[in-house]
Formats: sequence, structure tokens, C-alpha cells
Amino acid sequence: MKSLPAHDAKAVSTRQIEVFRTVMQLGSANRAAAALHVSQPAITQLLQQLESRAQLTLFDRPKGRLVPTPEAHALMEEIERVYEGLGAVQRKIVALQSHEDTVLRIGSLHAMAASIMPGVLAEFQQRYPRTRCLLMVDSSKVLREALFQGAVDLAFLGDEADTSGLVSSTFYELPAVCALPATHPLARKAVLDLADLRDAPLIGLSATDPAQRRLEQAFSDAGITPRFVIETPYSATQCALVLAGAGLAITNPLVAAEHAPLGLRSIPITTGGIHFRALLAFQPRQAQSRAAQEFVSLCRQRLP
Repeated sequence: MKSLPAHDAKAVSTRQIEVFRTVMQLGSANRAAAALHVSQPAITQLLQQLESRAQLTLFDRPKGRLVPTPEAHALMEEIERVYEGLGAVQRKIVALQSHEDTVLRIGSLHAMAASIMPGVLAEFQQRYPRTRCLLMVDSSKVLREALFQGAVDLAFLGDEADTSGLVSSTFYELPAVCALPATHPLARKAVLDLADLRDAPLIGLSATDPAQRRLEQAFSDAGITPRFVIETPYSATQCALVLAGAGLAITNPLVAAEHAPLGLRSIPITTGGIHFRALLAFQPRQAQSRAAQEFVSLCRQRLP
């Protein structure tokens, strides 16, 4: 279809966008009608007006069902960004209305949230008792979007993150450790070689994780075929599975250290050069408050 001329963009109404978004979220015109307290024919009419004015086919209609087209999904992504921006505005209004001194919004990958972050937040609150902290724990992709949307002030990302358009630097790069129960025969060793793990059942990270890819490459370079029996996205889950007796894990040393009181041993790996990395990222247009700078400093102090 022809693209919509720029001067015709005003023909698309906010009500049509609202109806379209609701249908996409709920999956049918009937459910959208119930949610918006209007009739189903009114929903259908507004969708048809949107398609006509946008000059796009947003839904196929086999046997009366609404099946979103690729154009509908692409439009929905852009609409969600707009709504997230509006949500950020609303959150700021609420913060201003409540007269809070400062709100520090931190984004964190799971590995840091499961290791140094609790201690840092506790110490930070002692130093800045009138500063409210909001901790968002999610994937690097989601945290990157949160930075651009202004939902977080700073974010700790995995090294797979796309940092284009952000101010970023390496926050840590730490050698991996082998996590195993204290009662395991290998737990008596001071260091381990990848060859020591040749026949061991291993708990790996997700195949898309950069650390997991580096580990698999190290095994390949050493001529070893590892026996991965479980895959999980999180280092904390690796450690919990190790303690449960499900296998051994090459994992993040920060997370493994948190499980030491439960009987987990962390032994350095001497071969492969396997590391875990994290990035620290900020918005380039936003100056960092003293509270944010102090928070990052406390995080650095917790690193080995």
C-alpha cells in the first residue's frame, strides 16, 4: 500500500489508537469492547477507520477473527514506546506531588541483583536515608530501553548489551569459578582445569549468554566435549541447582560467593580464560546526581 503522507497523520485519532492497542493486547474485538465499555460494532468501526486513514491493512479477518498483520505488530511496538513515555511522565508527576527529596532509579542485571546489590542498597540507605531507591531487575535489552525512556537513571548491563547512544564503560570483568558442593571430591582442589570437568554433569547458562559461549569455545579449544544436563538463564539458579546435587557449574564468582554459607565451594578455573563481564551505562543527556555517583562507588567497593 502507499505510505501515509505526512500531512494526513492528524487524521488518525487517539481514540482509534487506544482501540487498536486494546484489541492487540486482548486479542479480540469483543474483549476490547468489554474493556472499553463500548459495543463490538463500535470497535470494528474504529479499527476500519484507522486502517482507512493510515492506508494500511492492520488485520486479516478469516471467518470474522482479527489476525494482526506484520504492519500491526510494527505499529504496536511504536505505540507501546509512546505509552511507556507517557507512563514515565505520570511517574514523575507522582514523585513531584509526593515531595520526595530524591529518587534513585537503578537498573540491574540478575547476577548483580543476586549478589552485591542487596548489601549496597542497605549501606546506601544508611548514608542517604531520605533517598528512595527503585530497583529494576531485568534483561539487558529491557534495561537499555528503560534508560532511553528515563525509567532508570543508571543501569548495570550484561556485556551482550547494545550500548549505542549511551555512555557506558566496563564495570567488572571477573574470572569464572567452578561452583560445586563442599562435599564433592573436586572440592578439595585449590584450582581446577577444564579437563577435571570432562565427565561431570554441568549446569550451563542460556546458549545466548556471552559467558556460556566463551565457556563452550574454551571446551572446544581444549578438545573436550562437555556434558551439559541443565540450562538456565541465571547464575543464582545455577548455584541453587548445584547445592541440590544436580551437577556442577561454571558461574559468576559474585553470585557463587553469596551461596558459600549454604555449603557451596567456588574454585578458580586455570584454563580457558573464561570471564564474566558487566557494563555500567547512563543516559548521555542526563547529569548524574551525587547520590548516583555514591551508589556506583559503593558498588565498586563490593567487587573483589
